[in-house]
Amino acid sequence: MPNDPPNTIRHVVVSGEVLGRIARDNHVTVEAILAVNPTITDPDRIFEGQVIFIPQTGPTPETGSPVDDQPANSGPPAAGGVLTGMDANLSLLGAVACLKNRGFRFAIRYYTRSDRARTLTLPEVKALVGSGLQLGVVFEDGFPPDPKKQPGFFTHIRGLEDARAAHDRARNKIGQPANTPIYFGVDFDASQSNLDQGITQYFEGVRQAFNEADNGSPLYRVGVYGSGLTCTEMLKKGLATFAWLSQSTGHAGSKEFKKKKLYNLVQGPVEKNVCGLDEIDSDETNPDPVKFPSGLFTI
Repeated sequence: MPNDPPNTIRHVVVSGEVLGRIARDNHVTVEAILAVNPTITDPDRIFEGQVIFIPQTGPTPETGSPVDDQPANSGPPAAGGVLTGMDANLSLLGAVACLKNRGFRFAIRYYTRSDRARTLTLPEVKALVGSGLQLGVVFEDGFPPDPKKQPGFFTHIRGLEDARAAHDRARNKIGQPANTPIYFGVDFDASQSNLDQGITQYFEGVRQAFNEADNGSPLYRVGVYGSGLTCTEMLKKGLATFAWLSQSTGHAGSKEFKKKKLYNLVQGPVEKNVCGLDEIDSDETNPDPVKFPSGLFTI
């Protein structure tokens, strides 16, 4: 149509669709869609019947030529260095082939102390890597659902104990490669005072445990998962060197952190009923993988 942005096609949102799914199905990034849809002010909020323009790297369907010759299971193109993946808190063993065919390029899974249902296992690693997916890992265990208890959850001793458990699983159970990160989750909208007190102490404990485990030369890097403010503060303090921005755009500092692309990984919208999984989160790597490497790995 005459007023449509050039080199785009129209997509009408149907019930249940999210922007991350639309982007992946069309082999583009969420950022690329947002660039040609300035009326979308919140990527987490699209609605049924909304018209979205999708950028095309080749001729549009109106020319009668194919838009994208990529096979369905090759995943989104690597232009700009962006890879699309997902994270889940349950085993992916039964969904590996489907996830690969849906275009996911990596999967992020959990290390825990004792939650076997959520914990990444070696058979799962081998299945995911064998299918061609890369891996990322995050440690989270026992985080309270009650918002009133969440700030007090983070202490120095918990950081020590969590990091020791994460290090043991990474080195002795999984064989995670050296110099790759283990992200540690801060899954709430932390205030500056929360960060200056308990969360800083927690990450100081993580750093101490990693140093002690490897005689001052840590085998693994420390990553932080959380809001833009959380990521900013832990990076600034030198307590983390990788940042995975959570999907909650309303959390402190998150919109600016995402806009400036200061993340190594960024979490996207929740997707439901994917490959037999009730719910997953979509994720993307930074478009500048040299400056902001993802920390993903294979074994």
